[in-house]
This record gives sequence, structure tokens and C-alpha cells, in this order.
Amino acid sequence: MGMRRGNKMKYEIFSDPARVYGKMLADIKRAKGEILLETYIYSNDKVGFEFRDALVKKALEGVEVRLLVDAWGSNVNRAFFKKLIAAGGEVRFFRKLRYAIRIFSANHERNHRKLLLIDGKVSYIGSMNITASCLGWRELMLRVEGSMTEAFRRSFNKTWKRFGLFSIHDMRRIVYEDFEILQDAPLGRYDLTERRYRKLIKSAKKEILIETPYLVPPMRIRKAFRRAVKRGVKVKIVIPRRSDVLAVDIFRNRYLGRLHRAGVEIYYYPKKLHSKLLIVDEGSFLMGSSNLDFRSFRHQYEINLFGKNKEIISVLKKHFVFNLRKTKRFDYGVWQERHLLSRIGEFLMRPFEKYF
Repeated sequence: MGMRRGNKMKYEIFSDPARVYGKMLADIKRAKGEILLETYIYSNDKVGFEFRDALVKKALEGVEVRLLVDAWGSNVNRAFFKKLIAAGGEVRFFRKLRYAIRIFSANHERNHRKLLLIDGKVSYIGSMNITASCLGWRELMLRVEGSMTEAFRRSFNKTWKRFGLFSIHDMRRIVYEDFEILQDAPLGRYDLTERRYRKLIKSAKKEILIETPYLVPPMRIRKAFRRAVKRGVKVKIVIPRRSDVLAVDIFRNRYLGRLHRAGVEIYYYPKKLHSKLLIVDEGSFLMGSSNLDFRSFRHQYEINLFGKNKEIISVLKKHFVFNLRKTKRFDYGVWQERHLLSRIGEFLMRPFEKYF
């Protein structure tokens, strides 16, 4: 999508990873004072090399470079960033493996956020990691030029300071003009995105549009969907025919038939789709790093942007409609006839669904 101008900012929506990376690298090369990058996945591949080399060059020029990478989600280590660190850049790995009484759940709580902030003027927020594995996927990133970047910097700096001891303290929404930055944290009390999801669904009068790569909705979300349909609201959810996580696809199969029977319209995108988007009544949107599943809502540190900007909503809806045209509608008859092994798998994995 082309650059658009709001009242006090410029913004651009991207869906193609190659274009996003090209724009991000161009912004990095133009940086004069500061580059802040936060990501769940940073891969040891051509995209990872290209970003690392660009960051090394800027650090050598005297630009402050800070990189926060999730220790679980990424397959790189400090040695990978040796040149960047030698050039003056700082690299931190979010929460390495911890030995605790609740060792599984504690280490399941990952930093799933994706942010790139440059010179306090340019922000990127959305679904994309730094990895070549997503090339060819359908993603969703918002690039913003303007003072909103300072609000995102507040979020980044809190995470940066507590990268090894990250807790629920100070996790709350950040209000910037007509926008809200929702910072999620595990342990239930700071599930801002899930609560906002429910509130928006409950307030919907005409239409709910959703894109998510993983569909394992908590009970209260499913209930909100059913009630919305009964009120006459159109609910459309676009998911990939097959995601990149087979276990999640098995989990979601349990819900597809139920949601269909409740009147929810489900559509399969033919390729990998990784975007995360909610639009309600063309009046509000929510996008960022959260998937529509237990893991995002309950176990991960996420960051999402909520807003009511009509111009942004218009562009986001065009993105949704473009994707919808390429989909195939869920076939309930085919779902009912799925293989017995699939049904057994769904049943056996049911106790673990709250971790996906």
C-alpha cells in the first residue's frame, strides 16, 4: 500500500515480506541517531545476515543500536552478533532458559513482540519476525512516521531494562492521542488484548473481520462470537489452510465445526498467512503480534495497536478484502468426514490446548 498521511502522521501498510524488509533496511540505512529492534524470531539465514550487517554498519557510524531477541524463538547466539557488539551495538536475549518450580510454564512465557523504531520518528509494528522463512507468506505490518514512535519507545525501554527478569509490573496500555498500545503479559491480570477483543466483539453491530494464523480461541471469545452472530453481526475469520505449526492446526480442528454451526464464516487462505488483524464495524481496529489463541492471550508478552483512525481502517479493510478474494470457504461436510486419526489426535491433545 502507498504512503498515506493522517492528521499528524504518515503511515503505510505492508503485506509482502520482501517489500517490508526492503523498506525496513532502507530506514535503517538512513538512521542518524538510534535503532531499536525487538523480535521473537531472529534467524541465522540471509535475512538475518542482511539485517545484522546493516546494523553493524550503522553502529560503526556511531548510531546507537539496541537489539532485543527472544532466547527461545531465535536460533542465533551472541557469537552471531560478535561484529555488532564489537562495533558498539548492544544485544540482549530475552529470558534464557530458567530453572524454576514451574519450569515448563515459566519458560513458555516468551517475548513475542515485533518492533522496529528509528530515530524516534519511524515505527514498525505487526506480525513479522526477522527470518527468511516467512518470504512468500502473507504478513501485516504498519509503518508509521511521527511522534507515536516515542510511545513505542516507552514500551521497548521497559522490556529492555527487564529483559532477564521481565514481570507483569508496569504492563499496561499506553495512550497516544486516539490510539492505544496494548502491552500484554502472562498470568492473567494483564490480558489487555483478550479483554479488548471481547469488548469489541460484544460492541459489534454489523461486521467483525479477523485474520489470524492460529485459531484456538478461549471459551469467552467463542461465546462472544456466538452472541454476536445472534445479534445479526457478520463474523468472518481468515486462516491459512495449513499453518507452519501442525499441532495448532490439530487443535483448531476441534473449533472449526462448532464455530461454523454458530454462524461464524471461516475462510482458508491457500498459502501461509501470518497476519494478525481485527476490524469491527469499520470503526476500530486492532493489530500487532497477538494471535487468536491461548498462547498469545495467556502465556506471552505481546504488543498490539488499537485505534479508530478511519483512513488506517480503510486501508486495513482493503488488505482484508484482497486476501478474502483468494480464500476458499470452510466446508462443514468435509470437516465432518475428516479421518478418524485426526479426531483421535484432537482428543489426545486436548489437555495441552491452553499452551497453544
